[in-house]
Amino acid sequence: MFKPISSILFATNLTDNCKPAFDYAASLATRYQATLVLLHVIEKMPGYVEGRLRGMLGEKQYREMAETQENNARQTLIGKKSESRLIREALEKFCIEAGIDDNTCGYSSREIVVADGEIIEEILEKAEKFECDTIIMGARQGYISKGTTIGSHIKGVLRRSKIPVTIVPPVPVE
Repeated sequence: MFKPISSILFATNLTDNCKPAFDYAASLATRYQATLVLLHVIEKMPGYVEGRLRGMLGEKQYREMAETQENNARQTLIGKKSESRLIREALEKFCIEAGIDDNTCGYSSREIVVADGEIIEEILEKAEKFECDTIIMGARQGYISKGTTIGSHIKGVLRRSKIPVTIVPPVPVE
C-alpha cells in the first residue's frame, strides 16, 4: 500500500533552476495537503578558506558578511512562499468552483529553514527532523547544449536517502 505524503522537503540552492522543482513541490503539497518544508543550506567553507577570510576581513566584518548571506537566503525563501500564494489562490478558486470544502483544499507552508553546514548531511538531517515523506530537488542545466545534469549533492542525497527523492529538471534553455 502507498504511504500517504504528509510532509515534503524542498531543498533549494535558490537558483532559477529550482523554480520548476518548487512548482512541483507546491503542487504535490497541495495535492496531498502536506506541509512543505523549504530548505536552503549555506555550505560551510573549508577551514583554511574561512581562516583566510577572517584574517582579510577581520572578525566583525566576517560575521556581518555571514549574517547578510543567511538573511538574503531567508528572504529569498520567504519570497518563494509568497510566490506559492498564487498557486494557493488558484487552487482555492478551483476548489470553490468545483464545490470542494475549503478545509480540504490547499497546503500549509509552515517551515522555512536556512541551515549552515554540509549540504547532503543537512538535507538528510532536516528530512528526518521534519518527518518528511519525500525530498524534492532541482537539477541544473548541463554542459551539453540541451541536457540537464545532476551534481554531487543530488547524487549524495540519492545514494543515502531512506525516503523517495524526486529530481526535477530545469526549464530548458533554447
